[in-house]
Amino acid sequence: MHIGIYINNENISSVDCKNLLAGNPGIGGTEYCVLLLAQAYKMYYSNNKVTLFVAKQGILPEVDNYVVVNGIDDLPAKAQKEDVDVLVVSAVYNGIPLPQSFFDDISAKKIKTILWGHNFYLNDFCNKICKCEYAKANVFVGRQQYDRYIDHAVINKSTYIYNMYPETDELHREKIQNHAVTYIGSLVPTKGFHVLAAVWKTILKEVPDATLNVVGNGKLYGRNSKLGKYNIAEDSYEKQFMPGLTDDEGNILPSVHFWGVLGVEKNDVIRNTCVGVVNPTGRTETFGISALDFESMSVPVVTIAKGGFLDTVLNEETGLLYGHTDDFAKDIIMLLKNDKLNEQYGRDGVQLCKKFTPDKIIKEWNRLFLKVLNDEKMEYIEPDSFMETNLKKYRCLNRKIKNAIGVEYPISVIGAESFARNVLRRMGK
Repeated sequence: MHIGIYINNENISSVDCKNLLAGNPGIGGTEYCVLLLAQAYKMYYSNNKVTLFVAKQGILPEVDNYVVVNGIDDLPAKAQKEDVDVLVVSAVYNGIPLPQSFFDDISAKKIKTILWGHNFYLNDFCNKICKCEYAKANVFVGRQQYDRYIDHAVINKSTYIYNMYPETDELHREKIQNHAVTYIGSLVPTKGFHVLAAVWKTILKEVPDATLNVVGNGKLYGRNSKLGKYNIAEDSYEKQFMPGLTDDEGNILPSVHFWGVLGVEKNDVIRNTCVGVVNPTGRTETFGISALDFESMSVPVVTIAKGGFLDTVLNEETGLLYGHTDDFAKDIIMLLKNDKLNEQYGRDGVQLCKKFTPDKIIKEWNRLFLKVLNDEKMEYIEPDSFMETNLKKYRCLNRKIKNAIGVEYPISVIGAESFARNVLRRMGK
């Protein structure tokens, strides 16, 4: 079996990505997962062929072949030329969903393709997948993301496979030595750092010796981004969050440390962390791999009970998930002050991460590749958790009605959400 995997590595071609099993070298989560899939699949299924289709030559993991393609429109022809059996492509290209031309091209070239959904889909994109014969399967990265689409026809081509996360046994936090809070993520509005910045001074009042480590900046997903006065994030975003982290003269508080984008060096920062924080708003989070960065090293996580974090953080077991941001600072303060609880959550976090190790997850990918190769249908997976979240009960009810009347009518919850979103955009909201 010949597996082709595409990555637009134009912005990370200078980053050493040869061994992703050692951890993320400082690239975006999607990029890391795509390259790790290529490395792990070749490692565990060495008799099968793996070709990486890339935008530029780079420092890449060892596979059978590397092919440079000139954009997404060039990919289907190159995949056909290389005689690929199954092609894996992220559903987003250059920040936007794959264009209709891509679906037309894989159909014309008869390339069996798996879409990999590291981002949430809107209704129109779901419809494109449904209508394309050669979009054979769609992989969501988490259970909660999968459940979001159960009453849309796209679920008939869909499954979910959690992202892989290598074990880091030798890197566990030994003991709590300080009151350090660490944030990992890109410093852009959708990743919610401004919410943490807004409560930092409140945290300092309760825990005066607390320190804040910030790993990441506005260039994590775009290394050519123009940064603001503090050289941390884009100017407009800096102006939003920096008041919470500076004194009256605009100087950064002594308790705050910006580390920028780090590769495996971030492990040293994490090991010296008391509480980890990832995207406090939960926006765009389909999985939340940064939560595992902390949990794998025995550091509890505080974030919102939303999206992918429901899969990767267990409330009151590996961290604290709040329902409203009013509880954000309170939860951080609790774990800064309660060493016993902190250490217990840390130990449980290490155990949770074993669920996502490559030796387990890669078997699910191989099963999927064989299904697609043999034109087998995806099996529907009934929701069984967090039924009160994300309108899940309504999605289940709508699916049951469709099944009862035997008609796949076009109305779905994601369709209604997409319509409302488009209306609000037109209104400028």
